[in-house]
Order: sequence, then structure tokens, then C-alpha cells
Amino acid sequence: MIKVFIVDDEAPARDELQYLLEKIEGIEVCGWAKNGRDALVKITEQRPQVVFLDIQMPDMTGIAVARELVNRLGIEHLPLLIFATAFDSHAIEAFEVCAIDYVLKPFSRERLALTLERVKRSLDKGEGEQHKIDKILSLLENKPRQENKLAVEENERIVLIDPKDIIYCSVSGRTARVKIMDREYTCGFTLSELEQKLNLLRTHKSYLVNKQQIREVVPWFNGTYNLIMGDLTRSEVPVSRTFVKQLRNELNF
Repeated sequence: MIKVFIVDDEAPARDELQYLLEKIEGIEVCGWAKNGRDALVKITEQRPQVVFLDIQMPDMTGIAVARELVNRLGIEHLPLLIFATAFDSHAIEAFEVCAIDYVLKPFSRERLALTLERVKRSLDKGEGEQHKIDKILSLLENKPRQENKLAVEENERIVLIDPKDIIYCSVSGRTARVKIMDREYTCGFTLSELEQKLNLLRTHKSYLVNKQQIREVVPWFNGTYNLIMGDLTRSEVPVSRTFVKQLRNELNF
């Protein structure tokens, strides 16, 4: 029986993950924590073999928890870490390169099953992958990436935009649009591709924003927000409930 521990500050996410994990044969959820500090105490005491660790938590990020676990337990006694994230492009890149797994929210039963099969093979062979933990954590520390100019279209010309000048990106139908201070362009990338290429914050399925250009956060209906941006027309960008937590963590409010 593989002992699994869950760390997530949102009860619905914890409950969903526990429910799905307990449907997988050979898995025992031995405990959970709702914040990073509680997780450090319980993981050190209970010594689970696997930890599902949310990246974005208010008191300590999952990255900070992982680093402290390394300090407290040492690499040789570190449980297998599986990070949980909601559309964190930096994290996804890191895990794809470094081979320790991640799961995206909302959780998929099929994806979790694949993750746990991988964990079982690793434990059966006695081959932990945690020797790569320092590389993973360094990649996840939000280090600024070198950003190239973005090619957009205007009147059959190609215009090159500095990413720092972007106010927001949006999509209408199949066309992605890039807003700068005084004008708007179309471009040949999808919104998901722009999210991967640029250091922009997802606020809605149809919007990415430059967080340096956010001027006001206005509460809206049912726990959502509107963002007032810093362009000449003070554009408003919606924040859907799916991305509220990520926004609050990014802006520290």
C-alpha cells in the first residue's frame, strides 16, 4: 500500500483529489494539510511515500514547502513530490524537462491513474527521481525569462512588439488580439501559445494580462473581479472564478 499525503489550501480540491486517489488500488491517503506550515509538520511526522503538493498557497508556496522538506529530510528521505497546478506554464515546462510529475486542476481520474502507475514503477525499482529536485525548484522560482519581440500584423505588415508594452491579449472566435497603449493588433498565435511565450497572467479563458499594467481590481459578481488596465482607454478585463486564486496570489491581496 502506497501512503499518499495531500497538501492544498482549498477544501473542495483536497476532497476531490482524495476521492479520486482512493478509487485507485494500492493507494492509501494517510493525511492532508491545508497550508504549508501544517504540511511540513505532518509530512515530517508521518513520512508518506508520495506527496501531492499545491503550488499556490497563501502562507507558503508549494515550492517553498518542497525546499524546506529537502532541508529537513534530506534528498535520500524525501517523498516523491507531485505538484498540483492550475495553468502554471513555468511549472509545466519544468516538469516536462525534469521528469517528476505534475497534475493540472481540475483533476482527471485518467491522469491521476497514469501518475500513480509511474510512482509505483519508481518505488518498485527503488529509483527515486528526487535527485533532480534542485533543478526543478530552481526552474519554478519565477526567474525572468529572456523575452523576444512578438510579431503581430497590421495592414499586411509585420510589427514587432516588446512584451513589456502589452496591456492584455484576448481572443474572439479564432483570432487572438494584442492590446498595447494606444492600439490593437491581431496575431497568428493562439491564446495558449501566447501564454507559453510571454510572461502574462491568465485571468479568463479568453484573456491574458500584463500584471504590471493592472491599475485597479474591482470586485464583481459571485466572487469575480474586473481589472482596470493602464492603457489610454482604461480597458476592463474580466477575472473568472477559475483564476481568482491565482490573481490574488500574484498580486498579494
